[in-house]
Amino acid sequence: MRDKVCNHTMYGETEEELFANAKEHGIKEHGYIEETWQEEISKNLEHFKNLIKQV
Repeated sequence: MRDKVCNHTMYGETEEELFANAKEHGIKEHGYIEETWQEEISKNLEHFKNLIKQV
């Protein structure tokens, strides 16, 4: 399922909390494991950071 775009909205008080919530969602809903999550983040970190919006 990782090849589909996810439209789930994540929240966090800090960037660290936001990424922890994203990791939890990725594992629960998209079948990531620790290793594959780390690979995804390391390849796409700047892209994910650019998606963060202040609310």
